[in-house]
Amino acid sequence: MAIILRSVKGSNLTPAEVDGNFTDLDGRVTEIEDNPPAAVGISNITVDGTQMTIYLEDATVLGPYTLPQGNFRPSIVGALDVPTDGVYTVTSNADFNRYWRYDGSSDATIELPATATSDLEVSFRQVGAGVLLFPDSTDVVVNGYEGYLNQTAGPGSVVTCKFVEEGVWDLIGRLAEDVTA
Repeated sequence: MAIILRSVKGSNLTPAEVDGNFTDLDGRVTEIEDNPPAAVGISNITVDGTQMTIYLEDATVLGPYTLPQGNFRPSIVGALDVPTDGVYTVTSNADFNRYWRYDGSSDATIELPATATSDLEVSFRQVGAGVLLFPDSTDVVVNGYEGYLNQTAGPGSVVTCKFVEEGVWDLIGRLAEDVTA
């Protein structure tokens, strides 16, 4: 029995026609419940750069979809050239995502600015005997680890300085243990 539509008939449906519609729909739903359609599996997935395409077993093609990806953040490696006063001042433009290697024999103080771009990170590696110091200043709080000094722990130590918010930096890496406490 075909479903009878009131708009096609042009008048109200009789009780038998309404029952017939419900009976027809019930039969269709029962047929789907008793004989669910077979799932279509994935036959292949391809990725070209950031584009992913999914191919189904019935030859349906889904996509391409753009895959999410993290921002590429290159680290620019360089030799840290500390001025004769022994103080190197970090700047957003020159030090953004830098990886500095310090091979000096004298200690060097790294001054961190009070303001910077929110994603500024700069890393320092102590290569030589000279220790890298990361002091607080009147405008800047430098957060290291409790029980440790805000300085590298010796040759091979790497410390990353992460700008957190105005006037606040976090240190991540190998700091010197505070043996005076």
